[in-house]
Amino acid sequence: MFNIPNFLTLIRLFLIPFYIYLFLIGNYIFSGILFIIATSTDLLDGYIARKYSMETEIGKLLDPIADKLTVISILSMLIYLDIIPRFIAIILLIRESTIFLSTSIAYILGKNFVNPSILGKMSIAFLYAGLAARLFEFNILSNYILYLALPLNIISGIAYFVNAIKNN
Repeated sequence: MFNIPNFLTLIRLFLIPFYIYLFLIGNYIFSGILFIIATSTDLLDGYIARKYSMETEIGKLLDPIADKLTVISILSMLIYLDIIPRFIAIILLIRESTIFLSTSIAYILGKNFVNPSILGKMSIAFLYAGLAARLFEFNILSNYILYLALPLNIISGIAYFVNAIKNN
């Protein structure tokens, strides 16, 4: 079903190649602006869907895909250009890729999705903030935020898999 939250999710997916291109040509400011617009749709789509009872099955499928592709794409670029500490990027990339793949497999097998936890939402918010700060070249601030995001993402990733095992 087509609605505003699903449209916002599609915008997030649509913006990925554009902020990657801008990033690769060295236009970090405009890349950062598009990245912030993309991540803002993540906050808006879920809020609108829940508040106005607009949740759909396609939205439940597309939203986590858009989330993971958003993070994976920007982390890949940061690794490629060696812009953030490599160990942070690799750990976060492994977490995001693992959750993306496991969610995809669960969907194919007809298993239940694991709803994001408050910790998971917090960890992704810190990650988005740290990545955006890096795109705007606030490097010291970005490092602090990413060092906070790292353990939050690891813990929330472990909690995600514990919940998935319990619920399926």
